[in-house]
Amino acid sequence: MTVTALPRPAHPTDTGTARWRPTRAGLLNVWRYYDEVLEFAGGRLLLRGANGSGKSKALELLLPFLLDANLRAQRLSTFGTGERTMHWNLMGQGASGVTRVGYVWVEFGGDDDEGSGWFTAGARLQASIHTTQVHADYFTTDQRVGHDLALTTDDGTPLTRPQLDEALAGHGTRHEHGHDHRRAVRQALFPGMTEQRYDALITALLQLRTPKLSQRLDPALLSTLLSRALPPLGEGEVADLAEGFERLDRQREHLARLDAEAAAAHRLAEQQRSYARRVLRARAAAVVRATSDMDGRTRTARLSEQRHAEALAERDAAEERARELAERTETLEARLEALRDSDAYREGVVLEELRARLDDTRRALATARAAHETATGLAVTDAAQAETAREQARTADALGASRLEETRRAARDAGVAATLTQVEAAGGARGLLQAAVESRRHLIGEVRSRLDTWDRAVAVRADREADLDQARAALAEATTARAAAEERAE
Repeated sequence: MTVTALPRPAHPTDTGTARWRPTRAGLLNVWRYYDEVLEFAGGRLLLRGANGSGKSKALELLLPFLLDANLRAQRLSTFGTGERTMHWNLMGQGASGVTRVGYVWVEFGGDDDEGSGWFTAGARLQASIHTTQVHADYFTTDQRVGHDLALTTDDGTPLTRPQLDEALAGHGTRHEHGHDHRRAVRQALFPGMTEQRYDALITALLQLRTPKLSQRLDPALLSTLLSRALPPLGEGEVADLAEGFERLDRQREHLARLDAEAAAAHRLAEQQRSYARRVLRARAAAVVRATSDMDGRTRTARLSEQRHAEALAERDAAEERARELAERTETLEARLEALRDSDAYREGVVLEELRARLDDTRRALATARAAHETATGLAVTDAAQAETAREQARTADALGASRLEETRRAARDAGVAATLTQVEAAGGARGLLQAAVESRRHLIGEVRSRLDTWDRAVAVRADREADLDQARAALAEATTARAAAEERAE
């Protein structure tokens, strides 16, 4: 077996506590221990070694035996069996001779400012091969073994009973009976603890000392033992617990109010989203209608301007032809006058031919004048239609500007201002706007799905917070009970 000696303070008061802590323990001439001293570090001791090296045996011979003063094998064995008695520990292994005497002891350190200093509890064990009984002499002292108390003579022989009495004279007491030793240990280490609670503490130590405790742990029995070892709660502690429960109730009510407010906020947000979607749809439909109307008015204006230009071109052509016909008429009239003055005319040779040509010319002139008047009327009508189309275009532009401003406000409210900017940059393309609206609807659907998922996560979180509150309440109760138990036990 190996003993790991952890560094410890020079004096137990260096820990800053005012309670008893084990500092050292020793086994002298018992089992296979010749003279072994175990050092505690801050009240803790770690024993490591292979099976059979003596770890459990050290517990059997030291604690809680030196607090219990009971030699029954079931109380000594860590497994609760009666196979290994104290007589076997003395005479079974490592024994030579007819009689064997051994010592076991444990040392506790306290606060010198309170006058406690050191406290050592031990037992002198004597056994013989002629009997199965073991005679135990228990003792308590404020001396320290190896410093101002020696348990062996100069030649290494364990002290006899008279020698032990002489060594303890004025500094300790040897107890003939185990109950006297138990009372002295209880009064020294656990002042104010009743015998019943002390028995419960010993039983709890025996239960916790069991090897492989986690595999055969009886939670109900352990809870009962620890509960019996707890001191009764005072009025102040009960008041603190009641106040803590009241604070928990107020906190629970506050959380419930917060959950209700969060649910109301979620409902309001959902209503706002529905309202925003409806407004966006209405404004988008108005934008689409205004864009369609504007496109139609624009096409009508372009057609009117085209027809007006064609009418102007036809009028100009008719005027040009009328001028040509007028010039030709003047030319023909001049020729006619010349012919009239000529000898041939006088002679009447070509009179009929000239008359026919003159009639044709007059009919052509009449036709040209009629066409000119018709073209002039059409030009006037087209000009009026073009002016009307311009007025309608200006009205459509004003209506489109008004609808565009309303659409911009709706887009800013709905968060699609960037999309509207793209639509304006594209020249009011209807397809782009419809694509933006469809994309926005898709995004709104995704947001609604994410919100539903978030609502479910909030509900799950609320359930987990309720479970956490219950667990915290249980933990607070257990922590308070444990702290009280540790304080009373110390």
